[in-house]
Amino acid sequence: MSVRERHKRERRARSDAILAAALRVFAEHGLEHSTIEMIAREAEVAVGTIYLYFCSRDDLFLSLLVERVNELRARYIAIQSSNLAPLDELREVAAAYLDHIRESREMFLSQQSAGWGKLSRRIKRASELRNYKRVLELSHEVFGLWERTIARVIDAGLIANAMGPAKTAAVIWASINGAFMLLGDDNFFRDITGLDPEHFIHEALESHLVKDHLLARTANDQPLAAGTDSARDAHRRQARTPLSVAESKRATGINGGARNGHAEKIEEKESQAVAARG
Repeated sequence: MSVRERHKRERRARSDAILAAALRVFAEHGLEHSTIEMIAREAEVAVGTIYLYFCSRDDLFLSLLVERVNELRARYIAIQSSNLAPLDELREVAAAYLDHIRESREMFLSQQSAGWGKLSRRIKRASELRNYKRVLELSHEVFGLWERTIARVIDAGLIANAMGPAKTAAVIWASINGAFMLLGDDNFFRDITGLDPEHFIHEALESHLVKDHLLARTANDQPLAAGTDSARDAHRRQARTPLSVAESKRATGINGGARNGHAEKIEEKESQAVAARG
């Protein structure tokens, strides 16, 4: 190995160590309450050493986002290259996204609260602007990959009354993010809603796919014959038939099966009140 190659490898290792330290600091304190001094202590390097690699705290934060979003992009591409059935692909892509945000929950929350408008107004250095632009480009590409998967599910007739791929993709993505943020404190979620938080995020995703359950029943559990145009058309027409409230609840298991939570208690009180009036 040449001296130049060794220096390049050492520089990359030091940069990675600083980024790892920054990730821990941002996760604990959030972007706005973190400082270069805190990151230097965590990385066990001098403050001046960090400035040899990154021009500011915001540059470090944006560099981390570029790295993380690029990793998610690679995961999506790998899944979409696997030739899975549309619904299987959606579940795999959603699982990859959940893994991505679970790997560093606090970093995810910091990203949501950083305030892109505020960040964009204060960054001025070339490296900051370059990384900011790259985050936006990668994020746009990642959403496009997510939308592509949603479009396949829509084309398969598994989402009813779709608003179109982009809006449907945004709604499902937002519901996953919202469910993830709600479950930061499982006890709080359980105490407020009376619901079990286990598997709740996956159920939130499945709630958009109630037609899949109905189709399984109406087809007598027989798979749709591949390549049969008439069968595929019937499949899609049935998929786009609106659900009644009762059908939706039966299909998704809401208010059915093992019942718990505040809704059950309210219904029990109502039943008692009716009996008393009788």
